[in-house]
Amino acid sequence: MKDKILKYLSIVIIASVASTLAYIFINGIPLLGIPDAEDVSFVEISDKRLDIVKRKITERGDIQNALNLTNFLLYKPGNPQHEEALIIVVFHLKDGNSFIIGSNEKTMQVNGKEFKFKGNNGEIFLKVAEGMFFIDALHALDESK
Repeated sequence: MKDKILKYLSIVIIASVASTLAYIFINGIPLLGIPDAEDVSFVEISDKRLDIVKRKITERGDIQNALNLTNFLLYKPGNPQHEEALIIVVFHLKDGNSFIIGSNEKTMQVNGKEFKFKGNNGEIFLKVAEGMFFIDALHALDESK
């Protein structure tokens, strides 16, 4: 009986490890350490491409949207080239700390550490962030052309 249980557990563990490795190989490594919505007091977001210094987000729904936006932050191992961040998102936590994410099309910076994006996740992150939080600036830019 004990041998059957060990055999079953070993199959489950091998399948779990294999599926996790396949997910990371296909999609990239998900960013860890993102704060919970309950721990965030407000968010500041700036966009250097649209020349917007800072916007303060205090509504619970918008804070949750900013946290959901971090689901695009999938990276791959390796040494990224240092490039300036175009969008900077600062999550100000209730305990006084902050969680800072900076991004351009190819790299992201998270609390000072740099990572290479997997695929085109950086471009998607920028476009979705601009569409969610800077739609008025995008509209004004489009009208000026």
